[in-house]
Amino acid sequence: MAEIVKIDKSGRVVIPKSVRRELGINKTDQLLLSIQGKDQLLLQKLDIKSLVKGLKEEMAGKDVDAIVKTVRKEINAKIKALYPDLFA
Repeated sequence: MAEIVKIDKSGRVVIPKSVRRELGINKTDQLLLSIQGKDQLLLQKLDIKSLVKGLKEEMAGKDVDAIVKTVRKEINAKIKALYPDLFA
């Protein structure tokens, strides 16, 4: 399905009713807008419940505290490399 839409003077785009109906988008849904290459936008419906479920499944059996500790070490190392005067 493809639709041509216009941008109004405030920069808004109306998602046609047929598209909203097809994707089950309603006024309380959140959408993610991202740039995909030159002159392309991707508008994706965020399904928070599915995201949480997927994250739980992906992280099952993993030591989250160890992952956080490793990430913090990496961040601190990068900060020290970029701003050595802060730690002198």
